[in-house]
Order: sequence, then C-alpha cells, then structure tokens
Amino acid sequence: MNITVLYVGSSLLAPLKSAEREINHAHRLNLRVATYNFGSPLNDREWLDVEQDLGEANVVFVIHVMDGENASRLVTALERFKDRHDAVVVINCMPELMRRTRMGRLDVNALAGKKERSKVGTLLRSAGSWIGSQARRGKSNRGHGQYLKLVDRLPGILKFVPTAGALTDAKHYLYLFCYFLQPTPANIQSMLLYSLVHYVHDKRLKKIRVAPPEQTPSVAIYHPAARSLFESFAAYRKWYQKRLEPKSTIGLLLMRPQVVSKTTRHYDALIRAIESEGLSVVPAIATLMDNREAVSKFFVEKGKKNVSQIVSLTGFSFVGGPAMNDSAAASEFLRELNLPYRSAVSLDTQTIEAWNESQTGLNPVQAGMQIAIPEIDGATEPFVYGGIPARGQEPVALDDRCTRLARRLRRWNTLQTASRDQIKLAIVLFCFPPNKGNIGTAADLDVFPGVFDVLKRLREEGYRVEVPHSAGELRERLLGGDSEQFGAAANVAYQMSVQEYRRLCPYVREVERDWGPAPGSINAFGGELLIQGLRLGNVFIGVQPTFGFEGDPMRLMMARSGSPHHGFMAFYTYLAKVLNADGVIHFGTHGALEFMPGKQIGLSGECWPDRLIDEMPNFYVYSVNNPSEGSIAKRRSYAELISYLTPPIENAGLYRELAGLKDLVMAYRQSTSETERARLYDSIEALRQEAHF
Repeated sequence: MNITVLYVGSSLLAPLKSAEREINHAHRLNLRVATYNFGSPLNDREWLDVEQDLGEANVVFVIHVMDGENASRLVTALERFKDRHDAVVVINCMPELMRRTRMGRLDVNALAGKKERSKVGTLLRSAGSWIGSQARRGKSNRGHGQYLKLVDRLPGILKFVPTAGALTDAKHYLYLFCYFLQPTPANIQSMLLYSLVHYVHDKRLKKIRVAPPEQTPSVAIYHPAARSLFESFAAYRKWYQKRLEPKSTIGLLLMRPQVVSKTTRHYDALIRAIESEGLSVVPAIATLMDNREAVSKFFVEKGKKNVSQIVSLTGFSFVGGPAMNDSAAASEFLRELNLPYRSAVSLDTQTIEAWNESQTGLNPVQAGMQIAIPEIDGATEPFVYGGIPARGQEPVALDDRCTRLARRLRRWNTLQTASRDQIKLAIVLFCFPPNKGNIGTAADLDVFPGVFDVLKRLREEGYRVEVPHSAGELRERLLGGDSEQFGAAANVAYQMSVQEYRRLCPYVREVERDWGPAPGSINAFGGELLIQGLRLGNVFIGVQPTFGFEGDPMRLMMARSGSPHHGFMAFYTYLAKVLNADGVIHFGTHGALEFMPGKQIGLSGECWPDRLIDEMPNFYVYSVNNPSEGSIAKRRSYAELISYLTPPIENAGLYRELAGLKDLVMAYRQSTSETERARLYDSIEALRQEAHF
C-alpha cells in the first residue's frame, strides 16, 4: 500500500514516518508513505520522483499548498493519475486543488445544483477550506477566534452529521480533517489508517479499528521540561521554577502543529539558550490563523504585561496565517500592546545545507513568508536559528545561532531594564568619500545639528552624556582634537594594538587573507589601529571607517567573497568588546556595514554584517524615502529603523545680477562674432565685479 503526502511546512515529516513504522509493526500492511515538502519549487528530477509516487499511490493527501509553480504542476499530475487513486484528500489549499478532492461518492469538482450535493458542498466549505474562506473575506477581525472554535468543536459536530449518500464520504473527510487539526503522532497515525480503512480495498484492513481524534488545547503554554501543556498563565507560573518577572521575560509564539506533533527540538534549544542568559520565557502555542488569542491569554493579564518582548517563531503573518496578511489588524493590536515584536526564522522550505551553500540565503518562498510579511506587521531581528537538515525528518537547532539570538534578546532587554545613567551608546557617523569634509554626511539630513539634538534629549531623559555648547563645537571637537597628530580625518579616541585586536576579534586571519597582515594601511598609525571618534560620557560618537576600495566601492558592496579591512573590523570590535556598547545608533542614510559581503537575506555566522554588528542592538536613523535600502539595513544588520522626513526643497534658481550674468555667459558661448564676443566680455567683467565674483 502506498500513501503520498504533499504539504508545506516542517511539522509533518517526523510523525508521518513514525506512523509508517507503527502501522507496519502493528498491522503488517507493508505500507509506504512518500512525503514531499512543497514549500519551494521542485526541480525536474524531484518532480519525476513526485510523479512516480503519485502514480503508485492508493491515497494522496495535499495539505497547505497554495498558489505557485508546485500547485499548478500538481493539479495537472492529479488529473493524469486520478484513475489510479482510491482517495485524494485536499486540506486547506488553493481552490483549484480543493476541487481535486475525491473520496468514494464525494467528488468536489462535480458538486453542483442538487440538494444533496449542495449540503455536502456547504459542509466542506465550512471546514476543509477554512483558511481559504478567511482569506477571501479579506479581514480576519471578524473571524478572530472562529478558527479556534472550529478546532475545538468539530469532533462534537460530526456526531450530528447524517450518514447517507455522498454525506457519508463528506463525514469521512471531516474526520480526517479533525485528525489533521490535532496533529499529534497518534492522530497522524489514525489519519492514515482511517483513509486506508475506508477507501482501500484490502481484507487486512477490515479488522482494524481506528481510534477517535485526540484532543489538545487550541492555545496553551509549552515548555520542554514540562510533562504537559498549560492552559492558563497561572498554572504555568505556579510550575515554572524561575520567577516570572515581566521585565526579564520573553514571550515566544510557537507553531501549534510542531508542538502537538512533538517536533520541537529547535524550539527547545532556543528556549534553553534564552534561559541560560538569565531570562525567563513564556512559550505560547498559537494557531496558524491568528496570534492574538495566545498573546491576549498568556502575555497580558488584567491589563498588565507578563513579558518584555514578543518573538514569533511561527514564520507566518501575525494575523492571517499562511493564506493572507491582515497587517492593519496586526498593527492595531501590536500598537496597543506596545511591546517589541521580533520574528526569527526556522528553515522550513529549504534545508540547512542548501541555506548554508546559498549565496542568496533564503529562497524566495522563505524570504516572502518569514521576512517580508512579518516586516509588514512590524517585526524585526530576522535571525535564522534552526531548520531541517538534508537527512533529517524534523527541524533541529543551529546551536551557535540560538546562543547569538538569545544574547541579542538579553541586550535588548538591558536597554529596557538598566538604569539610564549606566547605559553606553555608540552613535556612528559616516564618511564617504573619505576626507574631513565628508564626515557626518547623510542623504537629506543635517547630521551635526541632528546629533546635537539627540545628545540633549538623552541628557534630559537621564543618560550620562556630556553635551557640547553647540553643534558647531561638536563638529570641531570631532574633526579636530589630535587628528593632525595621527594624520587622521577625525579625533582618535582609542589606539588598538595588533595584539589586542587579535585577542578580541576571532576573524583576523580571514581579514588577513584579503588585506595582508594587521594592522594594514587603513586607519592605522605606528603599528596600531586607530578608532576615530569622541567620547562624551557614556556616549561615544564614532566615525565609520571607509570601504577600503574608494575608487571602486562596488567591489566590496554585497560581494560574494572578501572581507572588510582591518580598520573597519577593529572599529566594530572596539564598539562591542572594548566600549561594550549597549546599543549602536547609525546616524543617517547610509553607511557601509549592511553592504558588506555575505548572504543577501537570512544571514549566517559567516556573513560579515552579522559578524560586525555582533550582539549589539542596532538603531538606524534612516530616510523615509529610501525603503529599499532601508530594508537591506533591517535584514542584513538587524536594524530598527527610525525614519526621518526629507526636507521640503524647491529649485531656487538665480536672481538679480546672477541671472543677468548667466544670460551674458550663454550669449558669449554661442556668439561667433569676435566683435560681439569682445563687447559681451566687457559686460561680463563689469557684472562680475558688481556681483563680487
């Protein structure tokens, strides 16, 4: 017997393979379950395998497959092999695929007109295509909580569905849907068995009795050390060994199918990494459609917040799930909640190995689903922390990335909880092309007055900062100081020895392969690396070093290989390891950090922007009229953008004697008469003197 399962996600593979083993062990059916993750396009060779398994399948399950190349090819393949299949069960897919559902006398594509068929169609539309119907409504505010009610009530509703004609098969479909809604290992095993018992003609199946669907909570709190789920925050708080102090507690949103199906190794590792940083966690499971229910139930209690940050590990919209994005509803809810919202990435539609080897990083499906859509909801920190290995059956953690993400969350928490007079901040100014005149330049922003205003605001709000008398004095102190002594463009705030650089920076050998032995020739003097900037109390104003390829900066920007030079690396090493900055503010559009070599999206520990920003929270004052490069800053340097408006500018033109001078010069250039040119020249000279040129 053969079952083929085509799905999107990472929660089903392990329970499907486990079900195959358990069924064969208990019932000796010689069952083979072929599984394919349709999260990303398959190549022609992979499609040959899919078509071979479809051609041999007794039962086909299609789950969560929406629009795309895979869906289009699958529609054609199902039509070609329809006479071979005993049953085709399509759940939560695009309408064209939903119509391919065929089970006994139930043929969804043929439903039309007749009373019985109308009842069947209504019944199926109310359940089997729930996600699609929510998407067609366009707004999920009205459907808030309805999906949860469906999950809880459907098994009870089925008791009242009559068994007659095509309704019998519709009822079987809904039972399969019940197993799918609660994808525990036992339910997945029962789902496969139920389809075989009712639709495959084999005498070995007649004696098998399939267990009814197990029930699990729609939303709950999960913890790897607990024996069961917690259905209330009070129960979890009583069990949790650490004190759940809201200011040091992270709220995690987990995918319900992965928790229910017990494929949680990546979640478990991240939870342990966060706890090892001294933080507490509230890991809440949420439905595919809407995270608001879990957040309202577990992260807020009687109007008081139980957590300091929310980190989504679901990979979908905050409101809308895989079928839609109701960003307006998400924005309204999150704005009222007023908590930082972050979205980390588990590799569900590509393997860890494929991501590691990819120069791009995330494939288009992952980039859209797990980066772009959460960004629309307001999420930041698109940090890859786990995924499915090529030879694995369930997601696993990337331990080093979990540790890195946990430390970044702790640093963000420090900014919320530490006394402001103890917080150290670094404000980074840009300098391109490299000379004194270009320090503190940015697109459509007057940088030094802007920084001066920020310093005053910081002092007013309790940060320990020395504020110069004026923006002009700030500029003079930064550009002056001991800069001439070192032949530098700005004041030298710190001299880093090569020995210290090697001790603090683990990437020196890689930099040396591209730039030669440290300290190199850029931002170096007397065998030491120069950190240019100005220390003003607990605020450091630094000058970001140049690209290094000033005649050809594109040579390094977004390059596939190469590294920043020693001076650039030493600057960010100083911020992270010597200054120990609690946060970095990149001031103005824009610098070079986010354009350093590495993956385009979904960075790894091998990517230079990831290495440079380290674990420091990154704020970026960015022009609102440049969203494309702002997105690069968010994705490649984990920046929180603070937008500034472009100034209202109008072409001033020339006036009075300058306009007359322009006309005379143009006439002089165009004249071919030497006599006229001499007369015009005299007039130009006279007007030049009058205009003091």
